[in-house]
Amino acid sequence: MSRLALLGIVLLAALAAGLSGPMSDAASPIRQLTNTSAVNMRPAWSPDGKRIAFQSDRDGAFHIYLMDGDGGNVRQLTSGAADDRHAAWSPDGKLLAVDSGTSTRREIWTVDVSSGAKKQITSLGAVASFPSWSPDGARVAFYVYRAGTMDLWIVGANGDGAAAMTRGLASEARLQCTFACHSAAWSPDGARIAIADGDQRRVVLMASVIDSALRPITPDGENNHFPTYLANGTVVYVSEHIALDQSWTDLWSTDPAAPDTRSAVAQNVLAQGPFEISADGKQLLFASPRSGNFEIYAVTLDDAGKAALATRADQLGTPDVVGPRTVATGASASPDGSLAAYAGIAVLVALGLAALVTRRRRSTRP
Repeated sequence: MSRLALLGIVLLAALAAGLSGPMSDAASPIRQLTNTSAVNMRPAWSPDGKRIAFQSDRDGAFHIYLMDGDGGNVRQLTSGAADDRHAAWSPDGKLLAVDSGTSTRREIWTVDVSSGAKKQITSLGAVASFPSWSPDGARVAFYVYRAGTMDLWIVGANGDGAAAMTRGLASEARLQCTFACHSAAWSPDGARIAIADGDQRRVVLMASVIDSALRPITPDGENNHFPTYLANGTVVYVSEHIALDQSWTDLWSTDPAAPDTRSAVAQNVLAQGPFEISADGKQLLFASPRSGNFEIYAVTLDDAGKAALATRADQLGTPDVVGPRTVATGASASPDGSLAAYAGIAVLVALGLAALVTRRRRSTRP
């Protein structure tokens, strides 16, 4: 048995113990926003902070849903045979950009938040995923996997001018991670973009122009990724730590102009990234299997919230749950069936996909 397989078994056992432990009667600072038998993932705040878009497979394929910031008023936005994932809000809150398709071909689409009408804005015949809007709403950045290589691309919001921003960002020939894990982060002025490097080890900064040089802004020798720009121009990113008996993450904030210094946002977090941070930096959204399957949670980043994030789920009080439990009507699976069992998802989360399983091409990450 390989060391990676053994580590997966150990971490899965630890995760299962944490999920099945008894819960106390006290309330937890961590708020559970969804309550289903489906997989609910990739939450994203609306620009005004009042709504959350997320993906769920409660009707079979992954589709996009909307809910209020407290988990109420859930509404399904997309439907049909296509698999829709990784919703990103336009700056004016009127559109969502998503990637849609199958495990072998995906394109970028926009979805009208009011009507649900979809418009395809790329036709690349590849795996395009994880869109993110420029601050002025004129451009959309996204990743493309094709022929063993992954690169960052850009396209006009109307579908014009699709072009590669990088050349060989990640390559199977170099044994790098060639499946995207998180959307690119635009600076508030739109002049720069933060992404993870091809090894998912360092956050790098580039100008938002084609073939820009990549400048690392995080320390070497760590597993740093999932960058997010805050409104004040600082970058928040995640450091993953993997041990035989536990995995955890740290969230750091850094000024890209002075990356040698960083400040702790939350430490020893017992949840896997990525995390969605509100524009004011005070609220955190994340998906976790802590209840037995993937649900969406929110927490205020005050002392109580940070302490709760660093505490095992079985040692916390029961989270506040909004709404009745919803039973999924379809199988909890990705297009190729790789997510058919929640245990399989738990293994991927416990191991940290970006840190450990980066050596060969997999299907689209949820």
